[in-house]
Amino acid sequence: MKGRGLVLILAVLAVFTANAQQKGFKTDAATGVQYRFIKHAKTGVKGTDSNIAHAILAYSVIGKDGKDSDAFDSRKKGGDSTGALMLRLQKTYTGCLEQGILMMYPGDSAEFLINADSLYLKFFHAPPNRIPPGVTGNTFYKFRIKLIHFLSKNEVMAEQMKLKQKMIGKMAARKTEETAEIADYLKKNNYSITPDDDSIFYLKRQASVGKTPQEGDSVEVKYRGTFMDGKVFDPGTQNYKFKYGKNAMVIRGWISVLGKMHEHERVTVLIPSKMGYGAQGMSIIQPYTPLIFDMEIVSIKSNN
Repeated sequence: MKGRGLVLILAVLAVFTANAQQKGFKTDAATGVQYRFIKHAKTGVKGTDSNIAHAILAYSVIGKDGKDSDAFDSRKKGGDSTGALMLRLQKTYTGCLEQGILMMYPGDSAEFLINADSLYLKFFHAPPNRIPPGVTGNTFYKFRIKLIHFLSKNEVMAEQMKLKQKMIGKMAARKTEETAEIADYLKKNNYSITPDDDSIFYLKRQASVGKTPQEGDSVEVKYRGTFMDGKVFDPGTQNYKFKYGKNAMVIRGWISVLGKMHEHERVTVLIPSKMGYGAQGMSIIQPYTPLIFDMEIVSIKSNN
């Protein structure tokens, strides 16, 4: 959850009209929030609207029959290692979920009925013509909150710094491990080879005497990408066509390898992360991950 409090993907949901007062719910006289405590300690220190709530959050859509249809659960998606989110508690409008959470004590669990019409108009500031069909003044979402604790903004910053330092340490270790992993892979697979000047290992090569790509040439490449354990991360179901050169939208390892290949030549190469996706990684490719590519230049067309 980022930005202004609770950024929820509600716009794509079908919503239904339900009775505004479900069984067991009470209405807070001060705020108008409809609530039902599942566990209420009534002890401890309550939060303020300057705090951040560390809480497990789930919500459901209430159907015409009064039954819930689960839509989101932070324990399944989006939460941290505890399944919880950091939620800003600044009031956005009277009767908002943030005011409901401020009725809780750490360790409490509760449900809140939040008017969907108000949520779209007053929280998301959606224009009336962008509110999903079916949302009216009697349309409600049921939020389920388990409050772990309240944090000050300084405490949140301190937690974020700890996580950052932990990640920096993890990345440093990962960087050190990469060299050993490559050496272990080569040894296990009986490769007695040395890398080229770009630290790329040519595991297999089927040479050709065709032309080599030059800056600005249109190149078509057939390829497949795998991790060192053999798992395929890119099956290359379609040949990749691009303009070869230093500014091409491919990893540096590709430019290096293709620049040494001839048309119709095939190679299998092990590319270290510094010539791949580096310290950032990409999608399922983790930082400091070496990659193996089977590559063939299908064609080279000069644009000069």
